[in-house]
Amino acid sequence: METKSIRIKDLYTGKPDAKDEVNFEGFEKFIKSFVVAEHFNLNLLTEGNSCFITGFKGTGKTSLLFYLEDIIKNKDQSACASYVFFKEEFTDVRKDELDNISKRVLSAISVERDSLVDITEFEYIWRWVFYKQIVNDNETYSRNLFVDDDNWKSFEKIVAQIIEPTNKRKFNIPNKIRLAIPYKDSVSMAEVTPEVEVDFRKMDSNNYCRFVELVDAAEEALALVHRTDIPYYIFVDELEAYYGDNRIFQRDLSMIRDLIFTVKRFNSIFSGCEMKNTKIICSVRSEIINAISRFIVSKEINKVVSGFSVPLTWNYANTNSYAHPVIKILLTRIGLLEAESNGSDLLNVYRKWFPETIHGIEPASYILNNSWYKPRDMIRFLICAQNCMYNESACFSENVVDSLTKEYSEESLNEIREELRALYKSEEIDDIISCFTGYKTTFSVSELEERVKRFYPDSIMATKLNQVLRDLYRLGFLGNFLPEAKTYHWQHRGDSSIIVSDEWRLCIHYALYRALSIGGRMDYRLSKGKKPQIGDVSLAECVSIKPSFVHYKFYKNGKEYIGQIHISEFGRLYNTYIRDLNDYISIGDTQRVVIDSYNESRKIWTLRIAEI
Repeated sequence: METKSIRIKDLYTGKPDAKDEVNFEGFEKFIKSFVVAEHFNLNLLTEGNSCFITGFKGTGKTSLLFYLEDIIKNKDQSACASYVFFKEEFTDVRKDELDNISKRVLSAISVERDSLVDITEFEYIWRWVFYKQIVNDNETYSRNLFVDDDNWKSFEKIVAQIIEPTNKRKFNIPNKIRLAIPYKDSVSMAEVTPEVEVDFRKMDSNNYCRFVELVDAAEEALALVHRTDIPYYIFVDELEAYYGDNRIFQRDLSMIRDLIFTVKRFNSIFSGCEMKNTKIICSVRSEIINAISRFIVSKEINKVVSGFSVPLTWNYANTNSYAHPVIKILLTRIGLLEAESNGSDLLNVYRKWFPETIHGIEPASYILNNSWYKPRDMIRFLICAQNCMYNESACFSENVVDSLTKEYSEESLNEIREELRALYKSEEIDDIISCFTGYKTTFSVSELEERVKRFYPDSIMATKLNQVLRDLYRLGFLGNFLPEAKTYHWQHRGDSSIIVSDEWRLCIHYALYRALSIGGRMDYRLSKGKKPQIGDVSLAECVSIKPSFVHYKFYKNGKEYIGQIHISEFGRLYNTYIRDLNDYISIGDTQRVVIDSYNESRKIWTLRIAEI
């Protein structure tokens, strides 16, 4: 295909969710378009002690699991990749095909809405689930993952006493299970296997104690089995919890917390027994970990995760370069149809598909400024471009980018809403988003407090404002801006904590402007006539000089004000002792100043000289 015939609508975009991409587009295209950031130490996952992939939604956790599978199978085609998804699985239409092509073993586990509610401890349940998974995987793999000796048969027999669901690859974790514990009849000496019911909600019952004993016995037996040379990896994904019904929310968080501890426990067993090429690798959303620490007894989960995780972050310093790893993802997908480059000559792809500037900004910088440095942002960009009215274009012109902005903004806001569901109820999320809709792009905390007091007095914005601001900052909805230095702080650029002060402003991410109906015009209208805020910067003109002060007039929001700067400020500026201010400044001189405070008794603003 000639380059000139390729249009935006022809490009390979993939899907926002990696599982859907592999499912519908195919594994080969997914692997060809995958980009590994240089700082990702994948050996820690495949060969080291790390077993958790952490990151916010859209950072590529599921994609990395699939890529790890490809690495493992390139080393050994016989490797077993077993996936455990929660609440979702691959579509039935493609499942058999995928299983046959890549020997991928797929399982789906879910918990019914009313099951296991009010239970706070799940580690024994998860240990049972993984024992069943291991036995089922070995059976699916023609009993070739473990040496089929007496040790394996002993482990298998113990696990079989906990009766599994009918469908081994898709089942709900129930309130009740059955145990089949054999014993010899004292009269006939025949082996009898009666079944007893275990109710997980009654952890003080005798039958639950029997269940615990079986799980412990299975762990002891597992430590004695022997692995074959076939690499065996279990990938765990799609761990979700939504803040709706409080009991279900806390159950889900407790289950995820104990699943994380269980994954570490199994990997410790594998490592201690020298089971090489055997590991469980689990992806975990950062917001879920934050929710666990906030809403339930965390059992010091952060120590476990941080000590054994590979965090997915994309905050590189060379943000103006086409070589930024997130931009590489975009260019690689565009380049799949570029015959002469084969997707590798990224600079050539960049020059062909993007203009010199977009609204006066270098394209890579413009795109990154409208993103959160996530792979999913680039996929969203491509999908929105294919949906726009200029999808017949052969490049991403300024018109193309402008036409996709609205959809891109709305989809970005929807993703943040999804992230907030792990922390807030639906009506609380509506109030949070509504509070910023139609407001200003940049504002002080005091201005926001005034708006909340006036329009949202009974909302979570009023009762837990600081917590909401911290969460919105962590999700990239909000950032910080220092007017004096024209400096921005963003979580996705490596600035971990929000700054709440008089000098620093809060600012909404640029990509959300269209979805929230905000922008420069709205800023001007809402700010017109408003009094200055501490930390505001203005150009001021000297109107009088006193022995210890210089008086200035300055304009803010369309009104004129009078302020003063103390002589010590000029001493700081010129790094000298000043006897006469007239030697350093004259009437009519201008100075870039920062508003420091308001002197109520003298009705005058106190100013200081802005940093250059």
